[in-house]
Amino acid sequence: MSGNDIFHGASEASRQIWIKLRSAIIAIDVYTAVIMVIYSVLSLIYYRDVVNASSVILQDAMIGLMIMTVVLLASITGSPLFTALRYFYVIPVIYLMYDQTHVFVHVVHPVDYDRELIAADRWLFGTDPTTWLERFSFPALTEYLQICYFLFYLMPIMQAWEWWRKGERGNLEVFARGITFCYYVSYLLYFIMPAIGPRFTLHNFHTLDVDLPGLLLTPWLRDIVDVGGGVARTMMHPELFVNRDCMPSGHTMMTLVNILFAFRLRSRYRWFFAVVGGSLIISTVYLRYHYGIDVVVGAILAVIMMPLEPKVNRWIGVQKKRWASV
Repeated sequence: MSGNDIFHGASEASRQIWIKLRSAIIAIDVYTAVIMVIYSVLSLIYYRDVVNASSVILQDAMIGLMIMTVVLLASITGSPLFTALRYFYVIPVIYLMYDQTHVFVHVVHPVDYDRELIAADRWLFGTDPTTWLERFSFPALTEYLQICYFLFYLMPIMQAWEWWRKGERGNLEVFARGITFCYYVSYLLYFIMPAIGPRFTLHNFHTLDVDLPGLLLTPWLRDIVDVGGGVARTMMHPELFVNRDCMPSGHTMMTLVNILFAFRLRSRYRWFFAVVGGSLIISTVYLRYHYGIDVVVGAILAVIMMPLEPKVNRWIGVQKKRWASV
């Protein structure tokens, strides 16, 4: 076999792999690729201002390679393992993108808008909602709401797992597309009005366990949430380091999206999501993580973004057909 034959054979094999990969790509992969490209570009633009900019670029390159490999293997082999990974890889990636978001928010937009959000609350509600809710606080309620707040991280996984376990791949893809799209949109919206929240502005972060005590799990769950947000109770000035992720309330937005999908797709857990999710939304203000206006905007965005995603998905489908015809 001549060198030209080997070259053309390898070239044809590469072309077939590319065609297979291109046909297997779905909107979830596109949404993830878009946000990774955005953060990689920001890494280059703000390279001197971001200590780990090169790590972000490397991480996104590795994630992109992993996604292409999983998508290709799922398409070629049809293996249940790779098919599961093909949909569920977004779970860790969503959390990695959250961390990357806060590498850039305060660099790109180094202004906090807590004053404006407090003013909006007082105009809209006539008071500070976190202060007003103090009259209803007692340890058992605080414990319940802190548990609900923590379940934010688990409820979308519960719904995705339900559709996978039932073999309802259509529902799984619809849900995974919508939830991924809304997560990434909420991350990008943090750049518009960075804010640290009422825990640090209207209340004393260091006395939260005294001012708003729970029962058994509350301090432990608070510590987990705080670490995820970039702070710890032992910090002298946590307001300098905490993630600027108050506006909009991602907890409100994503919880409502999860509830709406649960009822639309007739999830068996829909009433659990409604009760716990509704309590979770109340907890965002009661537990002093968010201003009232954050919750209002998060709810509005959930209602806007859910019907928008199918239109974006259809547009991606049109582009795929155009690529296939080239």
